[in-house]
Amino acid sequence: MHISNLAEKKRVWFMLLAFLITCLIFWVRLFFIQIVRGEMIYESALTQRLRPIPVDGPRGDILDRHGVLLAGSEDLASVYAIPIEIVVHDKARIADILSEVLNLDREKTLEQLKKRVSAVWLKKRISQEEETRLRELNIKGIGIVSCPKRVYPYHNLAAHIIGISGIDNQGLEGMEIIYDHVLSGKRGSYMVERDASGKEVPDAVKVYQEPIRGSSLTLTIDAAFQSALEKALAKRIEETGAKSGLAIFLDVLSGEVLAMASYPTFDPENYQEYPAINRRNIAVTDLYEPGSTFKIVTAAAALEEGIATPSRRFFDPGFMVVSGWRIRCWRRGGHGSQTFFEALENSCNVAFGTLGLELGGEKFNYYARKYGFGQKSGIDFPGEATGILYKPKPDTPLVTWVNMGFGQSISITPLQLVSFAAAIANGGILYVPHLVKSVGNANPAEIKGTRIMDEKTAQTVKEMMYSVVENGSGRTAQVEGYRVGGKTGTAQMVVDGRYSHSAVIASFVGIAPIDSPAIAGIVAIHEPTTMQYGGQVAAPVFAEMVSI
Repeated sequence: MHISNLAEKKRVWFMLLAFLITCLIFWVRLFFIQIVRGEMIYESALTQRLRPIPVDGPRGDILDRHGVLLAGSEDLASVYAIPIEIVVHDKARIADILSEVLNLDREKTLEQLKKRVSAVWLKKRISQEEETRLRELNIKGIGIVSCPKRVYPYHNLAAHIIGISGIDNQGLEGMEIIYDHVLSGKRGSYMVERDASGKEVPDAVKVYQEPIRGSSLTLTIDAAFQSALEKALAKRIEETGAKSGLAIFLDVLSGEVLAMASYPTFDPENYQEYPAINRRNIAVTDLYEPGSTFKIVTAAAALEEGIATPSRRFFDPGFMVVSGWRIRCWRRGGHGSQTFFEALENSCNVAFGTLGLELGGEKFNYYARKYGFGQKSGIDFPGEATGILYKPKPDTPLVTWVNMGFGQSISITPLQLVSFAAAIANGGILYVPHLVKSVGNANPAEIKGTRIMDEKTAQTVKEMMYSVVENGSGRTAQVEGYRVGGKTGTAQMVVDGRYSHSAVIASFVGIAPIDSPAIAGIVAIHEPTTMQYGGQVAAPVFAEMVSI
């Protein structure tokens, strides 16, 4: 009897202890759910009931160096549908209405309304008239939210630099894409509490999370200078019957791009109306054989290597024969005896072919790379080309280096050549050309350059370029009150594997003023027809810009 009572008491105590432990576990779990994870669970439940409609954040502004707005954003209405809120037998009728009001395809609209999703976009960026009519109709299940649109106040100004953005507020080309991570705003949302079927509940909770505008981007270009350059370039192309053209102007002490223009152009706000080729920034992305403008590179390399001095003389009988090839000078009968300065003034192919031959493949390749050719300049712009620079091989014909001496058998970008000219102007420092001055409120980054030649070499080439404008083929680049330096070029284009005698690129690369250089520029006109030489076609555009 005693043993039975003792066992029963133990059983009772055990059951009581088990009950207490169970209660403790329950209360600990309840505390964890209600207190520790309560807020998170509440937000999760709320999120399931709140169906978000995304609201794009406005893209950041793009400004010129003086704060002039080049690209901004304006709010336009966009239309969405909540398919579950539209009665099934009404969807066809509503599709008819929406297709008429919003100028949409009726079948595609009906297909959108039949989707089993929380929300679908019907049309982004509708007109004011469309918005007014839609609000008057007040169709259940159809909503309107604000959606930013990219706008360009000056239309095609600097279009090739700025680039384009898409319907979903994303960068597609130019600065718009390379700095998309900076310019893109942060999406917000408009949320309405809905039940499990997706319908809005009575007295629903409504939450608006405001989108965040992207950061601004300040470019190095000067809007007024850019506008003047685009007009001067377009006018010259029309006057000479050319197919296309480009121009770049740099600050020689920093590498900042003051203006960069390509023609033909386009309006980034309506880019779909133009051929895709019009959007190509040929100043950065395309290669060409520079022709005689490259002679300033040969001159610098020859001076650095010590095979040429200002006092050296050359004799040009009108041709030279190398590797079985007869290389002719552009002037029938040649230039005869001439100094190094006169050889550049005369743009003598024989003199600079001789220097290319004397430099040889190894040295020519070394100096060309040192001067920034055959590699990307590092500009903050997508799609930059590297150029083509032959690597010397034992079986490379010697005529290759002769041709390179006067700007053939080598492909470069206009940006590479004008960057080199800027280094000549500032005493031998090569800066990375760049288009962005600052991002948001951050201070501009410190600008550092790389010395690529002796200061004395740069000074000599600079004086030679001045002599070209004063006494040689670049006279049309003269500007009253300024001492200008430069070099002309008339490069034959390769057509069907052969150099054409009619299709040329007429160009001019220059620096100004010679005494205290501030800018370097290049102008290149593709396939002019009424005149052909760089001094006739391109140099006057440089002079016009320097005169501003």
